[in-house]
Amino acid sequence: MGLDRIVCLANSYKHDHRCVAGISLDTKQWVRLIGHTVPGCLTLKETCYPDGREVALLDVFEAELGYSCGSNGHPEDVLVSDKPWQPLRRFDEPSDARFLAGYVNKEPVVLQGYCDRILASRFEKTPAQCSLGLACPEDLWWWIREEYGKRRNRAVFRLGKVGRIRYDLAVTDPVWLEKMHSLPLGIYPHAHFFDGKPPKTFLTVSLSEPFEGFHYKLVAGVINLIS
Repeated sequence: MGLDRIVCLANSYKHDHRCVAGISLDTKQWVRLIGHTVPGCLTLKETCYPDGREVALLDVFEAELGYSCGSNGHPEDVLVSDKPWQPLRRFDEPSDARFLAGYVNKEPVVLQGYCDRILASRFEKTPAQCSLGLACPEDLWWWIREEYGKRRNRAVFRLGKVGRIRYDLAVTDPVWLEKMHSLPLGIYPHAHFFDGKPPKTFLTVSLSEPFEGFHYKLVAGVINLIS
């Protein structure tokens, strides 16, 4: 496929490795980048620029893409070459915000349903329409709770002017998880993390690989447009 310019909208934990996804500025399509070392993932080293910096949300970078390696559950997957990624610019101009707004779910449906998961059997014969999406949340809260002796970090938000659909999704964005790590169990408004009014925020939602019969919806990127 050759060189492509991609705006990073997710650099999240995937098992012990990383999942980097975004929108190609050349094709205007979602892509999830897959490396050569670990099946279905990228190593931390593969997500770094030549100077050692890790690709960050809203970075525009250049990568050499190979062939599509998508599955029924992850149709956007594309293999990347071993050539190091090159940073180009930050995606933080007013026109960039308008670009992102064009990719936000127009309906309160996130990734083909209102639940936090999709049956894996649904995609056995029919591929998913998409496994990546962008949501503009309302009433965004961050819920840190304990389940079965483990700390769980969740994003709780609503979508839609009519119906007010509520979502409760696991968070896999490492930067945002670090912000939540020092907090005790509880539920926190999005404004808690900012001085004054919180910025315009988008959430990148990704379907997980199949796990115990389901694809789970994950908040893989927390994108705060701070002017």
